[in-house]
Amino acid sequence: MKKTPLIYVDHGSPMRILENNPINQKLENIWKNMLDFDIKAVLIISAHWLTNGSYITTWEKLETIYDFYWFPDELYKQRYEVNTSTFLIDEIKNIFPDIRSDFNHGLDHWAWSVLKKIFPKADIPVVQMSIDWNLDAKNYFEIWEKLSLLREKRVLIIWSWSIVHNLRDFSWESNTIFSWARDFNDEIKKYILNKEFSKVIDYEKIDAYKRSVPSFDHFVPLLYILWAVSGEEDLEYVYEYISNGSLTNNIIITK
Repeated sequence: MKKTPLIYVDHGSPMRILENNPINQKLENIWKNMLDFDIKAVLIISAHWLTNGSYITTWEKLETIYDFYWFPDELYKQRYEVNTSTFLIDEIKNIFPDIRSDFNHGLDHWAWSVLKKIFPKADIPVVQMSIDWNLDAKNYFEIWEKLSLLREKRVLIIWSWSIVHNLRDFSWESNTIFSWARDFNDEIKKYILNKEFSKVIDYEKIDAYKRSVPSFDHFVPLLYILWAVSGEEDLEYVYEYISNGSLTNNIIITK
């Protein structure tokens, strides 16, 4: 059976969901390409659900979480309520019998804001998985090596994070691009396209990494998609842009 794609989306600013911009247009077009795969369920992993141990959502219907502050009221009126997938929950538990269930967590804003553009009808069941902050690179590799098997069972895996995500140096001018953010992003892109994944893993050796990656949580999921890619697959940047000086807005997909 044909494998489903892997999709990595930089999440940028929360305001992006309200804008008519190129990255939203790209995300809206992705669902058309998903029709060929007859997606049964979506597994999404977001930088905004960090936990002590690994969890998956098990609510029957996942509610919309507004995990941001001091934004316009219009943003808090956005809704994306979607059913969970008992099929996918069972599949994940078969792979990881010790994974924990969370009956309270819904979809955080960088899960639902991406899903809302790709699957606007909320008609594809979703499970969100947390990121365990206790793990090291080897543990992450082992998890995604096993979960990649889901791609042969009509499960679409989406990561929502950011290669460069520095809110301390954030600019309110959306068209601003800081040179250090651009240089770091360009270096990571070069390594990805050349499949020099060991250099991505050693991102701390790249100039300006401390400003580009002030905390590991927004960057480490990029390592997941690298590890989940099989040998014959390539990764393609279908969109790239830096907004507000220090926020990447990339979309990377297997091809």
